[in-house]
Amino acid sequence: MRRRHNIVLGTVLIIVIVLLFAHSQGDDVFDATHFRTPQETSLHDENSHQSPEQTTQSTPEDQSSPSPAALVASGSPLPDPLLESGGPDQESLPPSPALATDYSPEVPQSEVPASSAEPQGEQPTFEAEFPFQKDLDVEFPASILNDLSIHKPHNYDPNGPQTYAYATFMATRNPSVKDPYFLAIHSLIYRILWSPRSRTAKYPLVVFVADFVTPEQRALLAGAGAIVRELTPLEWNPNVPGVQKRWKDLFAKLNMWAETEFQRILFLDADAFPLANIDAMFELVDMQQCKEEKLQLDDFHGDGTLVCEPYIFAGVRQDPVNMPTSNINVGSMVFTPSTRMHARLIQNYVKTDRYDCLMAEQAYLNWQFSPDGAFPASPLGREWGGVFPQEDEEGKLKVVHEKIWVAREGVDQEGVGGAVGGYGEILWE
Repeated sequence: MRRRHNIVLGTVLIIVIVLLFAHSQGDDVFDATHFRTPQETSLHDENSHQSPEQTTQSTPEDQSSPSPAALVASGSPLPDPLLESGGPDQESLPPSPALATDYSPEVPQSEVPASSAEPQGEQPTFEAEFPFQKDLDVEFPASILNDLSIHKPHNYDPNGPQTYAYATFMATRNPSVKDPYFLAIHSLIYRILWSPRSRTAKYPLVVFVADFVTPEQRALLAGAGAIVRELTPLEWNPNVPGVQKRWKDLFAKLNMWAETEFQRILFLDADAFPLANIDAMFELVDMQQCKEEKLQLDDFHGDGTLVCEPYIFAGVRQDPVNMPTSNINVGSMVFTPSTRMHARLIQNYVKTDRYDCLMAEQAYLNWQFSPDGAFPASPLGREWGGVFPQEDEEGKLKVVHEKIWVAREGVDQEGVGGAVGGYGEILWE
């Protein structure tokens, strides 16, 4: 136990050192135009529109040193041989509907009191239902990340061309900064944006958050370099008993399909850990054509218009043994945002008699992208999302999907399932 906590603490310290170095090299300071809500966009453009050149003017101090993006692009001081030049073909798509709002500090974070494990004000008491939800006994540099939250998200230019984006979703109701999912997301941010072994030099990371995630937690995620964007909640009433309470909040993830600011989104669960650069995962699958001959009434909008358009929905099979018949595990997936597909998903998720509610949004998305339907999913190789990794898979996986904070000595000790082998020792490096 002590060794595991020391490994976690070491990871957190590495993240802070990297972030401090990057921001000390002249990274841009927070600009409200990069964090305005969709509702504010048109008003801002009418009254105070500036060109990208104007919005990125540097202070004399900024001009004397490069930004973190420039350091990464130049290969110094953390070169990554896995990164490739170039990017996706980019086309204009409709603007994103007003469904998500970005984190924006109301006051400079240096003026915010140092964070504690408990947020200010009255909050409902959080009680862990399972061992893997219990707080981790590790030190966390909250005050440092608070100070860094005034900087712009890494690899993100809202005035630039449309691009791809990594994403995850934070839906823990635990307000503590020692919540394991919150800490796991910090590890994910480090792996995608900063780690020499796995970072991207091209794409931003969006941490989508539920509406109940505290301002303190949002500020700390922003301080680590992520875009922090709230998703509108979706009420879900399962038709069977026994559904885990925490899964009822996960249908808000359907609103990611409305994020048409991005061409493609590569979504990873908080407990999915990249071990190498995975930029290639964005383009493993080409755009697919809707199968018109398999359209059903559920594929029509309420106004009678049909949803049949090019799309991508790709992921890793849940069961490594019965691969041909296994469902897609939506903890590691790539999809194309689309306003019409978003509307299709929103109108159908309430049809709880059509899918297994005990598997929540995963069962729902497998129904909507069924191999027998008009929008069949594209299976990806297991190396892109090793659910419940096995001992003989060590060194073969690019993404390990497991709650490693409750895994010890190669075997899951808390009943989560799987055998993590040597991964339990290396994932927090």
